[in-house]
Amino acid sequence: MILLVDIGNSYFKWAVAEQGGIAETRYLNYRETHFITALTQAWGELAAPEAIGLAAVAAPDVVEDVFRLGRSLWPEAKWVRPASARQGLGLTSAYCKPEKLGVDRWLAMIGALHAYPGANCVVDCGTAITVDFVAADGRHQGGLICPGLRLMTQALAANTHALPVAAGAGATALGTDTDAAIQAGVQWAAAGLVEAALRRQKQNYRLVLTGGDATLVAQQLTVDKVLDVQLVFKGLLRCCVESETVG
Repeated sequence: MILLVDIGNSYFKWAVAEQGGIAETRYLNYRETHFITALTQAWGELAAPEAIGLAAVAAPDVVEDVFRLGRSLWPEAKWVRPASARQGLGLTSAYCKPEKLGVDRWLAMIGALHAYPGANCVVDCGTAITVDFVAADGRHQGGLICPGLRLMTQALAANTHALPVAAGAGATALGTDTDAAIQAGVQWAAAGLVEAALRRQKQNYRLVLTGGDATLVAQQLTVDKVLDVQLVFKGLLRCCVESETVG
């Protein structure tokens, strides 16, 4: 069994992988006071993993706490912490400084490359929305980054007079009150970015969506898409399986 861990900008996520399959993702808010207590209880119910794959783009203090907890619970487990590179697992980075590419984007592209052979447009809808194009041969073509749905909504609330932070799922139609208009507006903005990026390419790409807000963005899209919320974990599992440290 392999334990997969993703520490993002907003949430701490983990899932168990066995025999190539990945179980349902579980979430905790690592900013909560009792985060480590809650995680200790949740992980205490798991069987000892052979390996622990860790991807982290934020919160180095949280990473250290997680290392400490994992080592205390499962001292024999091997740790695998991938890093973005020039090349790896069939993927070639387009970045001049490959180490500057977020590891979550790197893993999502690896996950898509192996789960969905062919040319892919990988969109991760999280705290930020990232759009990356990967050719069928694994060559990353480059990408785009913009604020995620929550950040766009918060920016409106913080920089305009008397506009609240909107709540609700939004709609595919025009809003008839301010909250609905904000929710629809930020979701349409995200969908518009994705569709514009696809139109500007010289070849066709399969659209693969992942991340916490992927379902909301997918509802606004008028193009064919694949929804895979475990894409980062699929890339992380691939790294764990092929790492020499496993076993």
